[in-house]
Amino acid sequence: MEKPMTMGRPGRRAFLSTVALVIAAPIVLRGTMACSAEPVTAKIKNGILRGVRAKGALSFKGIPYAAGTAGANRFKAPQPVADWHGERDATKYGSLSPQINTGMSGPVFGWYNQDEPLGEDCCVLNVFTPDLDTNAKRPVMFYIHGGGYINGGGGGAGLDGSNLARYGDVVVVTINHRLNAFGYTNLSHLDPEHFGDAANAGNLDIVAALEWVRDNITQFGGDSGSVTVFGQSGGGSKIMTLLAMPKAQGLFHRAISMSGAAGLNVDPAAAMEPYVNTFIKELGVDPKNLAAAQQIPMQTVLDARTRAVAASFEGARPVIDGKHIVVRPMAPEGLAMHAKVPMLLGSTKTEASLFFQSDMRNFTLTEEQMRVRLRTAFKIDDAKVDAIMAAYRKASPDMTPSDILVAVASDVQFRLPLTGAAETKSGATGQAPVYMYNFNWTIPWQNGVLGSPHAVDIPFAFGTVNEAGEMTGPGDDAIEASMNLMAAFVSFARTGNPNNARMPDWKPYDTTTRTTMLVDATCETASDWRGDALREVSTLKIDPFNRAALYRYEA
Repeated sequence: MEKPMTMGRPGRRAFLSTVALVIAAPIVLRGTMACSAEPVTAKIKNGILRGVRAKGALSFKGIPYAAGTAGANRFKAPQPVADWHGERDATKYGSLSPQINTGMSGPVFGWYNQDEPLGEDCCVLNVFTPDLDTNAKRPVMFYIHGGGYINGGGGGAGLDGSNLARYGDVVVVTINHRLNAFGYTNLSHLDPEHFGDAANAGNLDIVAALEWVRDNITQFGGDSGSVTVFGQSGGGSKIMTLLAMPKAQGLFHRAISMSGAAGLNVDPAAAMEPYVNTFIKELGVDPKNLAAAQQIPMQTVLDARTRAVAASFEGARPVIDGKHIVVRPMAPEGLAMHAKVPMLLGSTKTEASLFFQSDMRNFTLTEEQMRVRLRTAFKIDDAKVDAIMAAYRKASPDMTPSDILVAVASDVQFRLPLTGAAETKSGATGQAPVYMYNFNWTIPWQNGVLGSPHAVDIPFAFGTVNEAGEMTGPGDDAIEASMNLMAAFVSFARTGNPNNARMPDWKPYDTTTRTTMLVDATCETASDWRGDALREVSTLKIDPFNRAALYRYEA
């Protein structure tokens, strides 16, 4: 492996004056800015919005981009918003999509939690901007939240876009959209005439939000011709499926997927039929009268979905329906659809540690315990385990059994699929460049036992490390890492190239150099980072019926 190339930290003042980013004023990432909120209004196509000026930026929250989705609109494509008279309050986040859990497990992820009510009036978005100069033509950074396809939202302290908007002189948009049974229930095999959009209704909501940006973002100083979608985990996965949606073409121009591997292997609609049949049975609805399901109480729908998932080992997710999602994104036809879209793909160093931390004994495993996990979850023998251990320890000789288990789970589920996508896009003719990064900043909690877990990079991308102080701890390293990640994302949003003054030269990914930027308080470039290990686990697949065996502690 090529020795990583490092770059020292330029001072904050030097960075803020670079031509790569147009920064109005130095940003405070650690500590609270002393300023009171002031009302401000903006006029869009549907009417006048009343937002606030705070944290050095303007924010407008809970803006409807589609009508409510209850009753006759449930399981249907999003419908237009009715105009309103007078000023509409846009100072608070809107409803979250109906879901079971709105938080994240673990003692250091309080910044992720959202307290807004659940409701089917959840097609709302939030805008953060430095000012309302309609001639500014700022790049738009459109964020899609994580939580798989079942929970999450675009609000909360960690996703406040004020710092990112001010830091990068960009317009930041975050959204809510339909999830789980409400957003991804394939009913087309039961009633294609009336419910042919239900399978991908959640993605159609995202398209509607992008259309809202196209039609309205100029009023907030944004450029509808320069929209970058970025999202973490489920959000990054939804971005992958958007790449294969004809209706989304031209609504965004660059894409950043943070740990969004699941959307690469979207399945045909038929794969979801057994789960949907079970779900409809649990609802107590006649399959020949699906309209009855539109009137069932929200909580009853959620409860029926929970039972259906338990019975079928399946859950709601996008599918190739031949209508809205027509192909897998990295298939030849998919590549043709996003040939002009530059991509930035990344993961965190120890993604899977988030899922192991429900039982901290997972981080003190013996070698035999680790071997049992690998043999059971991946259906491999001891010779293969030996080869895997050797490959990982070749790059990092001091890896413990728990370190190896976390690394294998992280690579198989996240980095390996994203690397494969980068290789496919970079190796195809006529494609825009693709760049890769790995976020390596270590959580200091309990002496760094979690490493860099899944979702750690969210507050770093938004510049909300202060709000995530329980996770990031004291000191300037978190600030430096945040400025590095934001610098890369903002540069990419401006030009389709993440190079910036804070990092060493960052080349596009290709199958020869396999360049990855290792993002931390100090950044490094690496060629074929941990490549031997990735190739050793490249054929591993988690047995879906033994997935729990990977994460469950057994003495």
